Amino acid sequence: MKANEAIEQLNDREFLEKLYAFAYHRCSSSHDAEDLCSDILVALLAAIRRQEDILHFHGFVWTVARRVYADFCAQRSRSTRHLSLENSVLPPADEGEIDRFLDEEHDRQQLRRILEEITFLSKAYREVMVLYYLDGRTVREIAASLGVAETTVKQRLFSARNTVKKGVETMTTRNLSLKPIQLAFIGTGNPVWGDPRNNARRTLSKNLIYLCKDKPKTAKELSEELCVPMPYIEEELACLCHGMNGEYGLLRQLENGKYAINILLADESEFDAANQIFERHVPALYAVLKDNIDTCREDILGFPYLYEQTDIRLPLWLLIHRAYWAFSDTLQEILREKFFPHIQQTERPFFCAAVAYNENDCLEKVYGCDGVDAYELCGYKRIFMSNLYGRRLEKHFDCGHNLAHDKELRLLLHSIRGLSMTELSDAEKEHAAKAIQAGYLRRDGDRLEPQVVAVNWADQEAFFALARRLTENCQPILETIAEELAAFMKKHIPAHLMGEYHIYTSLIASVRTLTAITEECIRTGLLNAPENRLGPEGVFLAVDQ
Repeated sequence: MKANEAIEQLNDREFLEKLYAFAYHRCSSSHDAEDLCSDILVALLAAIRRQEDILHFHGFVWTVARRVYADFCAQRSRSTRHLSLENSVLPPADEGEIDRFLDEEHDRQQLRRILEEITFLSKAYREVMVLYYLDGRTVREIAASLGVAETTVKQRLFSARNTVKKGVETMTTRNLSLKPIQLAFIGTGNPVWGDPRNNARRTLSKNLIYLCKDKPKTAKELSEELCVPMPYIEEELACLCHGMNGEYGLLRQLENGKYAINILLADESEFDAANQIFERHVPALYAVLKDNIDTCREDILGFPYLYEQTDIRLPLWLLIHRAYWAFSDTLQEILREKFFPHIQQTERPFFCAAVAYNENDCLEKVYGCDGVDAYELCGYKRIFMSNLYGRRLEKHFDCGHNLAHDKELRLLLHSIRGLSMTELSDAEKEHAAKAIQAGYLRRDGDRLEPQVVAVNWADQEAFFALARRLTENCQPILETIAEELAAFMKKHIPAHLMGEYHIYTSLIASVRTLTAITEECIRTGLLNAPENRLGPEGVFLAVDQ
């Protein structure tokens, strides 16, 4: 698609409605949505003008939209925004510019090397390089844009030129054969304590982690293997070892100066083989669940919810998820007592693991759960909320989400004691409509009431005890799984990480199990297929009145 054709697409009414829906869903009011929608359109126009051809228009549009939204959230107070190299859709254009303006293959390769080096420059230096050489800004304009002195810009340009020059000279004598790897991370515990995944957003970071997977290596070895100057490698290694809190990093430095992996990391083939150990037994686990659900049906429907549940499938979304946790707990007990009695389990507030892949994210469709607490809010002493997300469900909120600032969730809390539509202002009605759309609320005449599963604080333990009842009589199945899994883990977990075998079980070997069980429950009608990805399924609320 040519630029003019793409611009015509932006004028299509149906397209604009979809774009505004994207913005409205992510903003707290219609006014903010209008601002965001305008920013996205401006960014799209600017990006289209840089393209010769757009092969996949919708993919192009939503990539730009998501990136503008991220910038909108982080820099909302700024009156102007600059489309940086990272935030624009430049990779296809880079290749086109190289092929279009350089005739000699040698020159093309040289420019590609320079562009690769630029991506590894520190942010401060990379900004001036991009603004000066790619955006055509003057030193004075760059200084004004970044809020620094002109002499600072000149110094950064000088240092950046030298770094690029040295890197290119080094790379011309080597054959860069490493293919960039991607890491899909998954975690468990309290990420606020210190989540080292935040230090692994860059391609360089991921490749360093992966190269240390099977054998500890020195900074020099890693520099030579990646063809990246030592100063960048050493700085990145220090960051990866430190983590976010100085206690838990993705790498660890050994006494001999080498760097070793500090988290469980599996290749795709290992990940697939580990999950198949569980998946072979999903029919048997499902049969246990179904029999126990039939036995507990009256207790589930008769539980003292804050609002009556007439359809057992909504609480079952939560209970089957917790039953999966109960399966995992029982399995861990078997592993600890029968197969790893002399291994001391590593303990910390948060753990993460990763799977390496080249194309499709293998964790994209698995289920996860995030929970959040609040105190003294909307007339309640304590509040706990959790939401399930994954293959069929979109995430409502993350761990650490501020309930006090979420107007839709505040309306949900107010609705527990009864909320009349006539009591709401026009702005609150807009938020109420969004809360209904998200599955938080339902309307009964002019009254709003919770649609999600809501219980009193004191009844939480009793509600989730129902989940453990759903796993009764599963011991023989889990003992079979444990025997095969223990042998597999002894072959694949590094010796220095053997104390994290329980994390391997939950974050690598069994992560597809809940998805498989859920799909079987939907196929047989035990669970409903959600009408919308953002709905009441998997949302739990407990309040202390």
